[in-house]
Amino acid sequence: MLITPIVHSLIIAIIATTLTFLICLPIVYLLIRHPIKLNWFVESLFLLPLVLPPTVVGLFLLQLFGKYGIIGRFLALFADYSVIFTLTGAVIATIIVVLPIMYQSIKAAILSVDPTLSEAAKVMGATPYEILRWIILPNAYSGIIVGLLLTFCRGLGEFGASLMVAGYIQGKTDTIATAIYFAIQGGDNHTAIVLSLLDVLIGIIALLFIQFLNYRTKEVRQ
Repeated sequence: MLITPIVHSLIIAIIATTLTFLICLPIVYLLIRHPIKLNWFVESLFLLPLVLPPTVVGLFLLQLFGKYGIIGRFLALFADYSVIFTLTGAVIATIIVVLPIMYQSIKAAILSVDPTLSEAAKVMGATPYEILRWIILPNAYSGIIVGLLLTFCRGLGEFGASLMVAGYIQGKTDTIATAIYFAIQGGDNHTAIVLSLLDVLIGIIALLFIQFLNYRTKEVRQ
């Protein structure tokens, strides 16, 4: 009973973190290299989930992916498929919730790289992709890793939005966060405590690694 929600949470967090990184990296890089007048609007969209309750995000996704939603109706055309009450729905909800963390982390990491390095590479004929691959990423890797870890931990503990979209179905959509909640509701304090301690342990390991990266980065710069 304990293994399933742990596995589900890890799957959701890993997939959401990976997809969020792949979404944010090119967009942040393009906005920094080629700023547009609507930069503030794009950034506001990415940061919006940060100021909204997860339940509001979940409600929005239900309206979008539900039976009568725009995307929900489209998906229903394919063998009556729906992301509601599935791990896919939980992944989508988690992606939306963690977007601001990944966006801000990648932006801060890229901006921390000395712009003269990129300019020198550009003068020497490097393409934007080559600058990103050989200049930006190697010099911003510690900040990006921190963003990945923070995003992963936040995704691992996502509750409100994923509960509204994926629900709580034992063996199908249960996660660490939802399993803790319903274990408490059912009077199963032992399960709730064990899962909570596991979540805390993962968080501590991630934070210690972040501190280690920050320490190593300061040493290198000195």
